Amino acid sequence: MEDWRNRRRNYYIKKQFQRNFILKFCGLLVAGSAISSLLIYTMSRATVTTTFENSRLTMKSTADFILPAIALSSGISVLLIGLTSIVIILFASHKIAGPLYRLEKDVQEITAGNLKIVFRLREGDELKALVGSMNDMTNTLHDRIAEAKNYLEEVQTSSGLQPEVRQKAKLAREALEKFKT
Repeated sequence: MEDWRNRRRNYYIKKQFQRNFILKFCGLLVAGSAISSLLIYTMSRATVTTTFENSRLTMKSTADFILPAIALSSGISVLLIGLTSIVIILFASHKIAGPLYRLEKDVQEITAGNLKIVFRLREGDELKALVGSMNDMTNTLHDRIAEAKNYLEEVQTSSGLQPEVRQKAKLAREALEKFKT
């Protein structure tokens, strides 16, 4: 079981992505609630309801009678479902944004020439297949650069090379040394 002191406490990793994801979903929730409320209100306009209010018999359009109840129930539903959705979406988007953030940092390391990077994700994170492919890619690059270094070493140690070929081999060696393998 994961030690609680080592757990990540920052739930906003890619803030813009997560914020937009949550706002779009909450907007969809509010729009759905408004549409269902309007449909109920519109469908009940053609009926009449009789009620006793303050010891008086009152006749009202059913739509006018149930409008406060519709508004209150829709508001409470949007609030409760919205808060629950925000929490769920925050954690769900964290499983996407977290790995993307980690991959971005590792790719920056590779861009700097470090081919010893091994992409790792937490247990349960998404994008495992992508990470496997990226690890295969860095391993292949690592092996090919190591092979090129070996061939270049053979060329440099062979006798009878012209000075200009030796210089170009030296430059190629320096270029390959920029990669950490």
